[in-house]
Amino acid sequence: MPSHPPSPTEPPAGTEPPAGTDSSQPAETPTELYFGYSADAPDLTAVDVKTVAPATLAGEPAVLTVIGESHYVGLPALGFHELCSCKPLPNERTHRTPLSAGAEREFSFESDRLDARTVVEGRPLDAFPGPEAATVAYRFDPEAWTTIRVADGGYETYHTYPEHDLALYTETTMTPRRATQR
Repeated sequence: MPSHPPSPTEPPAGTEPPAGTDSSQPAETPTELYFGYSADAPDLTAVDVKTVAPATLAGEPAVLTVIGESHYVGLPALGFHELCSCKPLPNERTHRTPLSAGAEREFSFESDRLDARTVVEGRPLDAFPGPEAATVAYRFDPEAWTTIRVADGGYETYHTYPEHDLALYTETTMTPRRATQR
């Protein structure tokens, strides 16, 4: 695994850095969050998986994963894979949003099996409702969380960045396509 500077979503100070990281490098505060969409599953062996939870999305088995840089949502039966990271992604369908309150973005993913739409909103940190209602949650620092919650018709995420006084909220709605909708 290549060396990389710690991100605000890595374990709190005082814990050992993951193997393969160089803690002598200065920490870089991310300024953007990248969203990559693909019909093919990404190589998750190259990321720091924190926690995984099975779920059902659009009536199909799915996997919700918090990673060291953000999250991954996979819905293999419908060919949908979302990888979100504070580091640039090599994916062809990559979108980015600034890490700032007031930021608003909308992204879409379309395939022959699924239409998905993600709305991103930069909210103040105190807008984060907490991890209690999340389907999967991981705490990186006292106020730094990544949460994913299965919702009607899709899922919601929160990524909190205390250094930006930010709770970045996403809502993804999913509409499976029938064979006749092509």
